[in-house]
Amino acid sequence: MAISLVTLLNTIDFHFLQPLPCLNVDDRQIITIQSLCKKLRFLQAFLEDSPDNSINCPAWNRLETEIRDVAAEAESKIESDLYQLYNEEEAPVELCESLHQTLQQVTGDIESLERRILQIQSYRNRNHSVEPPTRNPAIQNINADSSFKRSSEPKNAMVGCDDEFETIKNKLISDSNNLKIISITGMGGIGKTTLAQRVYNDEAAIAYFDSRAWTTVSQQHNLREMLRELLGSNDNNPDVSYLASQLRQKLLGHRYLIVIDDIWSTQAWDGIQRCFPEDFNRSRILVTTRLKQVAGYVSSGNNLYSMRFLNFNESWNLFYNKVFVEKKFPLEFEKIGRDIVKKCQGLPLTIIVVAGLLSSSSNKPSPNQWENVIANLDLLLNTDSKKKCSKMLSLSYNHLPPHLKVCFLYFGVFPEDSVIKVKKLIRLWIAEGFLKFELNKTMEEVAYAYLQDLVDRGLVQIDKWSSFDNKIKYCKLHDVLHSFSLREAQREKLLCVINEKNNVGLATSSLDRKACRRVVSYQLIHIQAEPITPISRSHELRSFLHLPHHSILGVSCNNSRILPYSKLLRVLNIRKCNLNHLPREIEDLVHLRYLALSLYQRASINDYQWCKLRCLQTVIITNSHWPSFSPNNILDMPQIRHVHFSPETLYYHHLPKLVQGNLQTLFWLSLPKRLQTEPDFKAIPNIKELGIHLMGYDGHYKMPSLSKKTWDLRPPISMEGLLNLHQLENLKFARDRWSPKCDNKVLKAFPPNLKKLTLIRTNFSWEDMPIISTLPNLEVLKLREDAFCGPEWKTTGNGFCKLKYLEVNSLLSLKHWSVDADHFPILECIFLYLCPDLVEFPTGFGEIDTLQLIDLKSCCSSLVNSAKKIQEERRDLGDDKLVLREIYTYCPKGT
Repeated sequence: MAISLVTLLNTIDFHFLQPLPCLNVDDRQIITIQSLCKKLRFLQAFLEDSPDNSINCPAWNRLETEIRDVAAEAESKIESDLYQLYNEEEAPVELCESLHQTLQQVTGDIESLERRILQIQSYRNRNHSVEPPTRNPAIQNINADSSFKRSSEPKNAMVGCDDEFETIKNKLISDSNNLKIISITGMGGIGKTTLAQRVYNDEAAIAYFDSRAWTTVSQQHNLREMLRELLGSNDNNPDVSYLASQLRQKLLGHRYLIVIDDIWSTQAWDGIQRCFPEDFNRSRILVTTRLKQVAGYVSSGNNLYSMRFLNFNESWNLFYNKVFVEKKFPLEFEKIGRDIVKKCQGLPLTIIVVAGLLSSSSNKPSPNQWENVIANLDLLLNTDSKKKCSKMLSLSYNHLPPHLKVCFLYFGVFPEDSVIKVKKLIRLWIAEGFLKFELNKTMEEVAYAYLQDLVDRGLVQIDKWSSFDNKIKYCKLHDVLHSFSLREAQREKLLCVINEKNNVGLATSSLDRKACRRVVSYQLIHIQAEPITPISRSHELRSFLHLPHHSILGVSCNNSRILPYSKLLRVLNIRKCNLNHLPREIEDLVHLRYLALSLYQRASINDYQWCKLRCLQTVIITNSHWPSFSPNNILDMPQIRHVHFSPETLYYHHLPKLVQGNLQTLFWLSLPKRLQTEPDFKAIPNIKELGIHLMGYDGHYKMPSLSKKTWDLRPPISMEGLLNLHQLENLKFARDRWSPKCDNKVLKAFPPNLKKLTLIRTNFSWEDMPIISTLPNLEVLKLREDAFCGPEWKTTGNGFCKLKYLEVNSLLSLKHWSVDADHFPILECIFLYLCPDLVEFPTGFGEIDTLQLIDLKSCCSSLVNSAKKIQEERRDLGDDKLVLREIYTYCPKGT
């Protein structure tokens, strides 16, 4: 696969052809560049459409390798010339003669390949083949149609294995008082995790157990992360013994259900089992593993279950739901489909991947295409069970278009079993140059369509949906698919991973210069100790990501050891490592598109020339202490799309001088509580996500020329400019602790297009709530840290007509809350956390038919009991949809 063709085309589009290119190009040069792109797309189409692609034919493999190497070298030459150009004192914006010659040379190299391909095609047309065929016919006519609109609804219901489900469920709720450990074992892709999820989320299990928790272990187990997952906590305390004690205390006296998913070693079990108390109250632990010896070691008594393959009827139901129901193929395909299902031999992951492959076919599939699938499956699946799934994945992978191949392989960057935030993934894809520019679509929209395509093909799993826009929020890969993606990515020289298994450093010769374009390290030791070497200074290096398994905030370290000074670097993610200072050399990384780092204490970057980083799209800079820098001009960079800074870093005078049409995300913008001039948001008209931090008069707001007396005479800041932000969907509005309470005029400035609103420490009065309740498109409302103050919140009449998710978090003065069902007519979820004076859950929520989840954390027992009563009343009426989750419930003092 010529990944380098995808990134080369993106590089040319990005620098020369997009609507706001990095360089101005005259008409003559445009013709040259467009001609080059046309030839590159010819090569790409040849590799994608040739019936001989993915065949183990030496001649074709050599040609593909040559195309890959020529494209990679061409990209390096172009970017090297651009590096020199962008780093010149005057920073010219026009094409220099050297770059023009490079483009002509690259065009010549590509033309040479084009001529050879045309000769091969001509010879093949005369002789029907270049070499004798070496295998059965492939699936020649199945091509991706990314424009096909597929269902975005989650389809995660388990099909089949009803007998195992009933057996395990009955074991969980059996009469035995002893703590029982039940193991599910079987090969990868057979459905162990899916079965465990079905049992875990079953209504009977939810009602039976006081407390439930889930952790995923993976091959390289991390005891600290396991404990944090089971605690449901973001506690960054590094002390494992402390976390273990917290977990044990949490479970004591409760009937609990614990799921330990994907465990690979007895050592992982030995490290965690002492946290589970034996209270003889019918608590249960459910374990999934591929290894029978681990299952036997863990299980208590006769509680080991081996997953069977699906029978034909179960296999057909799974396939039918994925293909005939979701895609609505004609029933004339049913007979062929049944033959295909037989070939899958009852392995669920294989069935899902084959269904995804067929569902991605063109809008007018033919029976002949499906017959070709049968021929291919005969070849691929006539092997032992351990290789079946891998070969099936190869079939699906080989028929991905190039841009989807590279996006799928990039999942290998993330550790196994990672839950991946979609926004982060998309921004990395964009920065890496994996996307094709499309008219009338943002890069984020194009990337999301790619992700949806991979989901529809059964290659990526949905972990969590967004609460307000019906989009995927978190995704993940099955561990079998992750192993495949990582193996293929390394074979394709897409990335190099440094981890416990591959214990090599950046200075090691095993990191081949041309095979090291992207390096991801899971270990802190390489970041702290490795010196910069000629390897890591390589011009080939495009990305360096530090993604350790644990989530400790980072370590203070000498960043001269960790920054890989490659002049072509595009992605630098070292947020897990707090930097004492940032080297000046970062100014010279002019190809940088994605920068994420954390500064320690008073590391200063005040006078850095951010304007040199003209390609920067995403910048994330956080501070472990009070900020001490002012990122001048960072919002004026022409390609900037997403900006994340700690509060009290970006101020209103940092807003761009010229219109920044690409800017979509800005966190946090700090504004003074009093300001004579209204903040001008006209330069960021397309902003979709915005965080505003309102500041009082204190030492952190740098106004040495302004006395407190003069400050007090100034009028409150006007936020009416927000009404001009017609694309704004997500607004976070926070007040610092030293600023006076917010005036309700701020609420009146919130634009009607808002879909998600978070208020933090704003101290509004409950009488002001009707202003928010009339926002016509609001779907998510989060009230945090005394966002509203006062003892009583009374809702009456119509309001919040589209609200689906409500969070009430740390409202310390709230004592009484009455709810009218008409006020939240379509509410689906309410999350209540740490409201110590609120002792009763509003009964009106029981009348909201759409309510599906009540999530309570650190609430008093009387409130929890009143919520349970609502759930019981709903069940008495035959409604089992309402789920209640509660954690850290406490009894009020004196009870």
